[in-house]
Amino acid sequence: MYKEGAKFNPASLAAAALLLLPLSGAASDLLRRTLLSLLQVFLSLFFLLLSLLPSPVHPIPIPTAKHSSSPDSTCASRALSHVLSVVSLVPVSSRKYEIVRSLADRLLDENLRFNAELNQRVLADAFSQTICRLEATLSAGDFGLIGGAVKKGIKRWWPTLIVGAEVGREEMFDGPKAEKLAAELVWIGEKMAVSGAVGEAVVRWGAATGLGHRAVSADARLQVALVRVTVFLLKHANLMQSDEAKGAAEEQERSISSIRMSFLKLWLPLLCRATNGTETPTLNSREKAETVRVLEEMIAKLSWEEQEEVLALWLHHFAASPDSDWPNIESYYAQWYSDSRKLFIN
Repeated sequence: MYKEGAKFNPASLAAAALLLLPLSGAASDLLRRTLLSLLQVFLSLFFLLLSLLPSPVHPIPIPTAKHSSSPDSTCASRALSHVLSVVSLVPVSSRKYEIVRSLADRLLDENLRFNAELNQRVLADAFSQTICRLEATLSAGDFGLIGGAVKKGIKRWWPTLIVGAEVGREEMFDGPKAEKLAAELVWIGEKMAVSGAVGEAVVRWGAATGLGHRAVSADARLQVALVRVTVFLLKHANLMQSDEAKGAAEEQERSISSIRMSFLKLWLPLLCRATNGTETPTLNSREKAETVRVLEEMIAKLSWEEQEEVLALWLHHFAASPDSDWPNIESYYAQWYSDSRKLFIN
């Protein structure tokens, strides 16, 4: 309501009237894009000015040990978990990385001489946490044009605001690189293998759906690292199934088949679509041939309908990938179809 005594401003009234005028679809779209561009320019200039200032010093948080009533939670297990967490957080470029990594190797190897079970649960948790950090690192770039500019600016000044306290801790350590985390998954998986817990790594890798879906469109260098993780666990999954299936009950066999199916459905697209546009080849010729053999063995252990589903998935992604002709299981596909035709005729 107009208040008595208020000053009449013709310019303000004209501007308000202009904003209320109906705009065509093209004009509205042009106005929206113009405003977004101006906002992006403003944010870029703002954070450019901030980057010229000295960076504030952030205190590194000291983790608090979480005591649990579980009998598996001991000082030794909590300390080992802390060491593995620090390995994941410290960047490779830090001179402290090799020191902490060597400490972790030493503790894990010494535990094998006493009780491998001490390693098993801690390594399984570390494997899952590394998968989560890797997925968070990939999703951190999904902010759009303006969101990316905002994140890039606040990453330097307010790291604890990124995505929760845990990601804030990672940013204080200069942010773990995705390739580093993927390489550490192989390292943790190898430690789980010698500790008798590699089956748990296979299960958790087969359940990492968010990471598996992002991996197909990830950077070429990261795809190389993820292929190596997948190939490593594929071999152990095949051995685990052949060992545990002997004399196993029907329910256990169904569980093994489910694990096998989940693993192949999630990571077979990456094997087909992983690009080779990096200086380091994904796998050498011997490793590729061995992986194809293991892959065919794994598919052969599935039910007939499951084999059909996996082979259809392989054909779709293999045919759609212009940069890779591996893994080529055409001969297995032809043999499976020949056997299916015989079943139909009979």
